[in-house]
Amino acid sequence: MSEVKQADQVGVATDLERSVGVPLAEFNFTIAGRTWRIEAARDHASLLSAVETYAAFPFGLLVWESAQALAEALAAEPDLVAGKTVLELGTGVGLPGIVARSLGAAAVRQTDNVAQALTLCRVNAQTNGVEGIELALANWDAWTDTRTYDVIIGSDVLYERTAHAPLAAILERNLSPGGRVLIADPERQDTPLFLRELESAGWKSTRRRREVPSMMPGGADMVDVDIIELWR
Repeated sequence: MSEVKQADQVGVATDLERSVGVPLAEFNFTIAGRTWRIEAARDHASLLSAVETYAAFPFGLLVWESAQALAEALAAEPDLVAGKTVLELGTGVGLPGIVARSLGAAAVRQTDNVAQALTLCRVNAQTNGVEGIELALANWDAWTDTRTYDVIIGSDVLYERTAHAPLAAILERNLSPGGRVLIADPERQDTPLFLRELESAGWKSTRRRREVPSMMPGGADMVDVDIIELWR
């Protein structure tokens, strides 16, 4: 099980905060005996300062429970990614993809539609001594990547029903034969619909549940996240 702590930060805005446009904090995750230092938006309230700067509310600058759960699941079963090519969708601040690369993934490509999220991905990989990750600005509705990957991963990417069709198309196009998809999902209400649609198209799935520390102050101490595995 992972543990997470938020490091105290005070003072004037850093260069990174000015670049990203929101107040940041360092979150320390203990996963599989190692501490991971991740820069992310301090909290939901801190994103309000960026509403006029971003085309859409930048939720991806937060670090979410699903990212914790997926990183933990990968660390628990490193053979899922060791020696494999990995595509991360909606990478946010990058924790799962960074962990995948550290576990011996042959290549990791992290994608997001927010450039500032990729800035944090790059910083977080450097901070944790992880090299060789490719970063790409990408929109699911205008997807241009034609490569195939052994593993496709994503954290909390099923929260909007309008994203289901573009996501399914990416999985169809970019997953290598015999490959696996791993999606961490905090029981979003439309997730069963997405899975039924994939199963009707010939996909198979399993799910297992992980319990991780909550990132929401004042809420429940722990949060349940499903790790959904998909294959053809």
